[in-house]
Amino acid sequence: MFKPHPINPELESVVKYTITSKVTLLRTHFKKIENIFQEELESCGKGVCIENVRAKNHEDDNGYDYRTSDSLRDIEFIYLRMHRYSAILAAYSYLENSMNKLCADCEGKMSIPLSVNNLSGEGIVRCRTYLEHLASIDFSEINKEWSHLTTLNKLRNCIMHADGDASKIRGKKGFISKRSINPTYQ
Repeated sequence: MFKPHPINPELESVVKYTITSKVTLLRTHFKKIENIFQEELESCGKGVCIENVRAKNHEDDNGYDYRTSDSLRDIEFIYLRMHRYSAILAAYSYLENSMNKLCADCEGKMSIPLSVNNLSGEGIVRCRTYLEHLASIDFSEINKEWSHLTTLNKLRNCIMHADGDASKIRGKKGFISKRSINPTYQ
């Protein structure tokens, strides 16, 4: 008889199903946490309005209760930032680990005498080099998507090496441009 057992998607081979499952899990988790913070922001916003009305006739701010406005600030500038940084890092980590697994799979199945670790370079760029030149995988059809992945790589590096401050990144010119960002994170 068939017995289902939970399997960690990171431990499975990289196939369309496991990629789709992991991306769905990442999106679902992100949206759940975003919704929780949005509810807290709305609640704190209402609390700040109530406190503003309550304290509006005070001569100074001695009678003002800052706890709700402090919570609002913490959510907006600390918790949401940490959450969003974590989402970017988790997505990039999954991407890089998946590409390394693909390289290892190709090495074994195609009897390639070199490991991806034998190549110079780092991360997804090194994996792409390996897959293109040693496993003969054509990336030309996904150049637009690859551009998004390299942007994800730059975001990851900015978070990891400069706490998200793009002005501290080498080669920052052209890294950040003003764009309309889709707030629904589709």
